[in-house]
Amino acid sequence: MLKKTLTLSLLTLSIQAANIHTLLEGVKHHYNAQLGELSVREAGNALDLVHSQLYPKIELFGSLTHYNSPTNLRPATPTENANVAPNFPFSNDISRVGATVSMPIFVMSLYTLADKAAMMQHSARAKKRLDILKDEATVVGSNANLIYLQELAKALRKKRATLATTEKIVRIKVQSGRAPRSALFKVQERMDQIDIAINAIEIQKENILSVLQTLTGVSIRHAVAMRHHGRYRKGEFLALQPLKAKNIADRLAVKAEKEKLLPSLYLKGDISRGYGKSYLSGNHVQRDYGGIGLNLKIPLFDMHQYKSIEQARIHALKSGTELAKTAEELQSKADALSRQLRLLAKSVRLNRHNITNQKKLLAIAKTSYDDGRMTLEEYLRYVDALFDARANLYKSKAQYWQTLAQLAFLYGNDLERIVR
Repeated sequence: MLKKTLTLSLLTLSIQAANIHTLLEGVKHHYNAQLGELSVREAGNALDLVHSQLYPKIELFGSLTHYNSPTNLRPATPTENANVAPNFPFSNDISRVGATVSMPIFVMSLYTLADKAAMMQHSARAKKRLDILKDEATVVGSNANLIYLQELAKALRKKRATLATTEKIVRIKVQSGRAPRSALFKVQERMDQIDIAINAIEIQKENILSVLQTLTGVSIRHAVAMRHHGRYRKGEFLALQPLKAKNIADRLAVKAEKEKLLPSLYLKGDISRGYGKSYLSGNHVQRDYGGIGLNLKIPLFDMHQYKSIEQARIHALKSGTELAKTAEELQSKADALSRQLRLLAKSVRLNRHNITNQKKLLAIAKTSYDDGRMTLEEYLRYVDALFDARANLYKSKAQYWQTLAQLAFLYGNDLERIVR
């Protein structure tokens, strides 16, 4: 029981202590980041696989072969055969055990393939960082949207409180015969609509909280505070880095396929011991046999390799086109987001000024309604106008944060340097 209580207390403390730093750190260690690290390790292993082909390969072997006529255990000179008569090293059944060794001395394509694998590893690292920053931008944008919904619900509750006060006044007027009963229904209908809107906001909040927990592994019940700490810095688009590395790797693949048509030099050797029964005496005989040498391979005609070169060239052209297309799209998007950010900052200032004016107008409208110089419908329009002004402010703030997070992501900025 005590353990369960402590666990619940620690969980509550963790939820209460959560801040934007906690969420962004959660992204760096949650499942998507782990998958990215595995991709980097996988690419590193691919590089090791290429390097491993440059090492010697040693294999043990054993065999048992039946021949339809006596066969030598190994080549022997006539003088050797004369010295071992009648135990000639020829047998119908020969068993062998031994080892072989092989090693590339010069295979140009292997070195190029290693460069390609190293570039793919670089691409995997860039992709991992890209995915983390993308999730961090989503977290900042989602938290900003969560703040917007909380402030919107707060504004709706303020509006409802204002209508509740109005309802009391209208009820008194209805009871005294100074206002029709329909006036009371109009106020109550607006209050019901506010309750429905608040409930819909709570549903949206749950969806956002689910997204945040999925990306960070941190469970929270409310938005965390954020403040603007620094500016985003322009630079190379982060999304281009893995594409550039992949395009370089694809071009190296073309080079490697071409190099497979060049001469290759291999070291090959083997040693074995053969066993059998001499066909003449029936005695057991054995012989050792081995050799080592250099093998030169010179391709003269290989249609399959020519097609492989063409296929690799197409892949390189495709990735190069994708790189150019993405660069153009990112530049266009960044320019648009930069302009939007300036406009949204202006919208925040204008909406704040508008709220100040709407508060003053509502105070005047309330006095006019109480004095009977304004109808209920006209007064309620001022109540709506103040709420709309507040909603527009909160929406502008959320859009500003979301746009800022997208720009930071595009340029590969660390969001923890920008958001506190």
